[in-house]
Amino acid sequence: MASQNMATARDKTGKIYKIRELLESKFEQEYEAEQRLIQMELEMQGKEANELMMTCDDEDPFEDTGDATIGDVLKILSSMSGQIGQLHRKMDHIQKEVEDVSIRVLRVEKKLGTTLATLEQVKDAVALGENAAGADAGEPPFEFEPVANEEQLNELDYRLATDSTYQSNLTNWLNKKILGEEPNGRLVEAMDLVFRREFLPLCSWKGRGKPGETKIPMSAQTHIMKLFTALGSNRFIAITDAFVAKFFLKKLPHAKDRLHVKRKNVTLANRPNSRPDSTQVQEYEVL
Repeated sequence: MASQNMATARDKTGKIYKIRELLESKFEQEYEAEQRLIQMELEMQGKEANELMMTCDDEDPFEDTGDATIGDVLKILSSMSGQIGQLHRKMDHIQKEVEDVSIRVLRVEKKLGTTLATLEQVKDAVALGENAAGADAGEPPFEFEPVANEEQLNELDYRLATDSTYQSNLTNWLNKKILGEEPNGRLVEAMDLVFRREFLPLCSWKGRGKPGETKIPMSAQTHIMKLFTALGSNRFIAITDAFVAKFFLKKLPHAKDRLHVKRKNVTLANRPNSRPDSTQVQEYEVL
């Protein structure tokens, strides 16, 4: 009544009072609408954050919200903001893990692709090997008899000079028989494969022997010497003609002594510097 009397005293028409009542009513309506909106938003956010809320140790912020005040609402919003931040951090962590897994998968796929390509190459190589083996199966095996006299020596040198196929086949056959890697050892093995021991005492490097004695000149067999140059070389060392000449100059004078030297059975198990891809047994010795 006092306010009404004051309004009447100051404002004969009462317009100011009516305007104030309208404003208060409007404020109350807006406040109620805002409260309903906040309540709806809280309910929606509560549903979305329900899974996260179950993993948190904090108390349920939606418990007893029937008589919630502005302070309670702010507290709830603050709590939800922290929980949403945790959810975002977890999502970022999961996304990073997914990216890391994707990178690892790409690396595995790349390695798998490389492995498959290698397997294809191996398969092709095996197929080629089988085809080559099938082609070789119809061909007779290569045979070679060690030189036992001067006629066979000259014939071998001539054939090496004129028949490239024979020269290639003989070189391959001897390389398969020779197990060593060191040049001197390879030449010793080659000498025992190409010549009979009984024949070598009849030879010297230049054909000179004791006074009144003539020997077969090994240096005249140029193509046989080229064969020994190829056989004495290994994967890392290519020997020269001079190396082969020095070898025969050293070995031929002792050829008769070698007739009485017992040969050793050499295998991959007891031979140093032997080839890993051969299983054949050879006899040799180094004087």
